[in-house]
Amino acid sequence: MPYWMTMVTGVSLAVLFLLALVRALLTRRFLRFFVEGPCIIAFTLLLRILFGFPAPRVTVAKSANSDLALGVALFLFMVFGMLAQYLFDHFSAPQRERNRFDWGLFLAPVFASPVVFIPLLAAFQNADIDLAHHTPARFMVYLAAFQNGFFWREIFDKQRERLGPR
Repeated sequence: MPYWMTMVTGVSLAVLFLLALVRALLTRRFLRFFVEGPCIIAFTLLLRILFGFPAPRVTVAKSANSDLALGVALFLFMVFGMLAQYLFDHFSAPQRERNRFDWGLFLAPVFASPVVFIPLLAAFQNADIDLAHHTPARFMVYLAAFQNGFFWREIFDKQRERLGPR
């Protein structure tokens, strides 16, 4: 990833964290910050683990472990997409019309994740994706996994339609 993109990502994460902190201080609603703050930190750590953010790691050659690492990374991004979809639906409704947060509904997509993940993994199984270098194509693979997770219901419903009634 070019240096300027790394800087934009780093500054964006820092600003997002500071905005969440300022909002918590101004509104005196710290519970929300105690959810948002660790999520931002966890996302930054995930970027660090997967991509070596802010400075990429150097790997000499692609190994058999990179296929496992790619599969795990794709699965995690897909699950994050599933959880983000629930949060998007929850927070896109006006606050007075929102249902209470339901941990069961929040975690339910994880149980459907293997059904969504199998076609995703099959699509990228033969792709020669090098985890050692930051490339736009590599980034797009992770975004595609997140998108599959985000739209898991549509994928699941289309699969169900294709299989037909029981």
